Amino acid sequence: MGAIVKRLCLAAVGLLAVSTAAGALEPDEIAVVAVRQSAESRQLAEYYVEKRGLPADRICLVDVRPGRTLSREEWVTKVRPSIRNWIGERNLTTKLKCLVTVWDVPLKIDRHRAAEPRDVYLAAQKRERLERVARAVAAARRVGEDGEGQKPPTFEDTPLKEVREAVVEELRSAQKRLSELDDAARAEREAAELGQLGLSLLGLGVATRPATGEEPTSERQRASDRLLGRMAGLAEGRAAAEQLPETVARDRQILRLLETRDGLLGSLAWIEGQLALLKKNETYSSFDSELSLLHWPDYPLLRWQPNLLHHRFDGSPVRAERPTLMVARLEAPTFELARGLIDTALEVEKEGLDGTFYVDARGIKPGANRRAGSYGDYDESLRTLAGDVERHSDWKVVLDDEPALFGDGDCPDAALYSGWYSLSKYVDAFEWKRGAVAYHIASGEAATLRNADSQVWCKRMLEDGVCATLGPVHEPYLAAFPRPDEFFPTLLSGEYTLAETYYRTKPFNSWVMTLVGDPLYNPFRGRPGIRADELPERLRQVVSKPRPPESPNDTEIPSDEK
Repeated sequence: MGAIVKRLCLAAVGLLAVSTAAGALEPDEIAVVAVRQSAESRQLAEYYVEKRGLPADRICLVDVRPGRTLSREEWVTKVRPSIRNWIGERNLTTKLKCLVTVWDVPLKIDRHRAAEPRDVYLAAQKRERLERVARAVAAARRVGEDGEGQKPPTFEDTPLKEVREAVVEELRSAQKRLSELDDAARAEREAAELGQLGLSLLGLGVATRPATGEEPTSERQRASDRLLGRMAGLAEGRAAAEQLPETVARDRQILRLLETRDGLLGSLAWIEGQLALLKKNETYSSFDSELSLLHWPDYPLLRWQPNLLHHRFDGSPVRAERPTLMVARLEAPTFELARGLIDTALEVEKEGLDGTFYVDARGIKPGANRRAGSYGDYDESLRTLAGDVERHSDWKVVLDDEPALFGDGDCPDAALYSGWYSLSKYVDAFEWKRGAVAYHIASGEAATLRNADSQVWCKRMLEDGVCATLGPVHEPYLAAFPRPDEFFPTLLSGEYTLAETYYRTKPFNSWVMTLVGDPLYNPFRGRPGIRADELPERLRQVVSKPRPPESPNDTEIPSDEK
């Protein structure tokens, strides 16, 4: 029996290696999603299948109103199941890596209907927990004192930060009073009570900290290690629960875990965060980003899910457990321009892409607000990009590090571009080279691709001749964009197609970003645009092809023979 277990385990590892092995995206790993009711949508799908040599049966037709925003209900009950069924009926579930959406496929999926039962439940939980905090604070005030003490304070309208400060102050005051008691038996008894109050208010973390002046002992260290292990287990349980769809039952489970680990105050912080998110109802997404999670079981819709194809998940088993599809869109302000994205990609790939690389930073000081995903962080990523490309390639790089953007006509011979920030107002600074790849970091720059009057950057760049771009269909938050200092070196390496580059560097799915362009486009395959072996280690890890997991030795496989 043990030998069989070993062989099964090794076979499973082999399958995992096949499913996660790196390799350039191929035409037979792609299918096209088109709209049945749109002749132009079907025509563009057929054109792409022909030009890129996809198998002839790789067009999935969906029944939706052409070009309209899709309701969340229609996505969940009709469109998503129909695409999954189409893939399953053709035995393509493990074959397909990429889907291409074409003309008239909806650009956006609307918000989920407001979850009133969750609102009501969480508001009630907040009130109940505030009352318990008030009673615990009143009890702490009585520790080490004579008499009943004061009545419970009222925290109903108090900001949570101030509640936490009041709680910590009361616990410290009680501890000080206990240290001054002459009655040792009473002090011991009330210290136990205070410890329980601390646990209820602050969670297990309070038990891992030694008392003031207490010398650590090996027994206390072992107890602390056990508590830390338990806290880690509770955190894992919470993370798992948060991957479930948002329901009252899920919230109840999370709150139980949180109250044990982080106390009443920790659970209150989570409730306040959830109520704020529910009020915003950020459950909208781009159609393409939601399509990436076609094979996932149900998942939370508020904001985003991690993109498991991102380089930070290289070697992680979760990537195989939850397969993610790459998705790119062939659409532009006119049907002719949309079809031209295919023709241009094929033509430019023959000779490669050259020209000038324009980078438009804002001059935000490197040390100012460098928190990951902040303005300072992303501005620095643009300067880092310019420096890396200058040092490790033959590209001419023009960096503007002033608050103002490039002005009209400032950017001739533009082949690559990244910069910010002009909200929904394209600046006609560029003479785009055929095959140019560019994106502008700002909110809503892909909110429409076809509105004739719109000045959003994605739409206007496509009109002016860009071959590939990306952007958000709603407010994305800055951290949703691929980091420029990762996206462009990855593309320039020639190791990855456009779609692979995008998914290797964008952080989230089930969110608002969309990629416009031929997913197979790789203008640097034959002539790499950067010397990848010279790049800093942080970039070599991004640009290098991830290795499939190695098969373990027999001795590493647990079995009943041991």
